[in-house]
Amino acid sequence: ASVKYRLDRALTRLFLKPVGERPAMIVLGLLLATAVLSAFMSNTATTAMMMTVILPILARMPEGDPARIAVVLAIPVGANIGGIATPIGTPPNAIALAALQKAGIQIPFGTWVMMALPLVLITLVLCWVLLIRLFPANAKAVKLDLEGRFDRSSKALALYGVFGLTALLWFTEQQHGISSNIVAFLPVVALPMLGVVGKKEIHALPWDVFWLMAGGISLGTAIRDTGLAQWMVGNVNWATLGTFAILVGLALFSFFLANFLSHTVTVTLLAPIAITLGASGQAGSGFSLATALVTIAVASSYGMTLPISTPPNAIAMGTGVLETRHLVRAGGLIGGLGMILVLLCARYYWPLFVH
Repeated sequence: ASVKYRLDRALTRLFLKPVGERPAMIVLGLLLATAVLSAFMSNTATTAMMMTVILPILARMPEGDPARIAVVLAIPVGANIGGIATPIGTPPNAIALAALQKAGIQIPFGTWVMMALPLVLITLVLCWVLLIRLFPANAKAVKLDLEGRFDRSSKALALYGVFGLTALLWFTEQQHGISSNIVAFLPVVALPMLGVVGKKEIHALPWDVFWLMAGGISLGTAIRDTGLAQWMVGNVNWATLGTFAILVGLALFSFFLANFLSHTVTVTLLAPIAITLGASGQAGSGFSLATALVTIAVASSYGMTLPISTPPNAIAMGTGVLETRHLVRAGGLIGGLGMILVLLCARYYWPLFVH
């Protein structure tokens, strides 16, 4: 619905207008705009949409200017990091929460945001500094065409209302007690009922992603119920490791796998292992299953070192501006810094919200 009524582009213009014409500030604006959209939309859809936004920007930049690389990289980086911010931002978050729910642990929508948002903001600032340092601009200014307004048709206004109400109910889940899963039915029912979306848009939904998520949850359940996770856990002498060392291992393993496998598959494979560790008591009395699963999910989102690591990377490669070495260089540094931040959060910050 946001794409149909150009809400995504209007929000992007809103973010880019204040940043001016300096290439470094344009990169910051693109990072923030992409991250905000990706927190509520599919990372892949957000990247595809933002690519149409940056093409006119690239056309106004001199050929050979390194800042062109920073502009393109800002999109997949912003999408991958922005997806961490909310439970619906990326499938790994949803899979981790579903696994916790089965274990009897609830993390409300607002609590997840409070846990993830500081990490996301710090990471985005670090990404911005890295990108403008790695790929400094030759041009001092880039003229931007930021014309366009919010759609004021009745159906667009209905979209804004449903969007705002849904987000409000998600963020206040602890106050009214309605599960974020139930709140998600509001746009599902209201948008078709109000005529905001129709048969064409419903057919165009990313059903493959929905099936991938469902398949991931099913695979995780099968790994647990067949005893495969128990067998894998039993082959490691966990007693020799401390609780934090286990978290470090899970985070690094998640990050490593996510660079070569789907982020969703990575979390699907590791979640049952963490659950088995918690249930068996091998991880020790100080082991927090909630912290472990959040760590696995968030760490996977930092896996963006290769073109195959995540769909946003592959889409960005399609511009012809990037080479694999650019992704390896930027993604490797961002991933390394990200792992340090994730582990600091897992040790000191997230235990304030979950136990």
